[in-house]
Amino acid sequence: MQIIHPSEVEQIPEGEAEAIQKIIDIELRLLQRRVAQDHLGSPDRPVPRAQHPKHHGCVRADFVIADDIPIDFRYGVFREPGKVFPSWIRFSNARKLDDRETGGHGMAIKLMQVAGDRGRAGEQHDQSQDFLLLDNPVFFIKNAVEFAEFDQALLKSKVSQWGKLSVLWYFLRHPREFWILRQIEKNQCSDPLGTKYWSVTPYKLGKGAVKYMTMPRADGPPVATIQSGDQLRTAMKTHLQTRDAYFDFCVQPRVDATEQPIEDATRLWRSSPQKVATIHIPCQSFDSPEQMEFCENISFSPWQALDDHRPLGSLNRMRKATYVALSDFRHRENRVPNIEPTPETLQSGKRAS
Repeated sequence: MQIIHPSEVEQIPEGEAEAIQKIIDIELRLLQRRVAQDHLGSPDRPVPRAQHPKHHGCVRADFVIADDIPIDFRYGVFREPGKVFPSWIRFSNARKLDDRETGGHGMAIKLMQVAGDRGRAGEQHDQSQDFLLLDNPVFFIKNAVEFAEFDQALLKSKVSQWGKLSVLWYFLRHPREFWILRQIEKNQCSDPLGTKYWSVTPYKLGKGAVKYMTMPRADGPPVATIQSGDQLRTAMKTHLQTRDAYFDFCVQPRVDATEQPIEDATRLWRSSPQKVATIHIPCQSFDSPEQMEFCENISFSPWQALDDHRPLGSLNRMRKATYVALSDFRHRENRVPNIEPTPETLQSGKRAS
């Protein structure tokens, strides 16, 4: 297998820095607008995330590195076969607040006790490794420059009736992105623990680049769906009351520079997934008031990472500054500290933010 070095293929689009700053300004304005309209910011009505605002719960898990992991992938957290990382995993809706509606869904994984070099990738914390995934293999926007155009159209649609035409005009100029968004908006989920997820964006891995994906193991009958606005949380509770949940954590290596671009998040990578770890979620109860509050306050970022897993591409460069700004705003408005959990928090059940 030929592995293509990522440093040779990252290309920053013209105007990206200005686009990222525009995105931060617009996303903060949209969030501030929602806070003012809905009177958010109290303990009973906290300011939500700008993305993936509704969580179904955060669960304890073990992230177990495969014993037979191929030598090409033995970097970062995958360096030591058989190693076990204690983890938190947050399952969420990308946009919708009512689980009966279709749309995107997320899986955010936080490994703890992760030591290693973070000179280029890491943020302020030094013991976590985050993986962020969506239940769709591609994203509906190519890069940060186009994301800024879309965000500007979205902001106009919020402030005036005629502004809704701005979003329509954006998609008329980007028809492929419209059809990808339509597909994401049609995604159905009956059990977050039985759903496939993809990282959408690429990441460095040793000498090459990969995308991540998780594949659930079908080790029992499907969970019966009880129709309600919180039916996905109910499905997770039912699942974990009766049996453990497992995911195969895989990488899709970049082996074709033309078919697997670094800078275009709308392009599907078709390389075969290679299993590198197992996620084991034991039977548990996760919906106590303390744990639900913890799940509301915990933060994830693709840049909470070792250098061996450095995020690549325009959308990831956009996320670095944007996630920090939005997370700081949310925690400040909710008057809670932004603190990384530790294995002691995980084991003791103490509250953390």
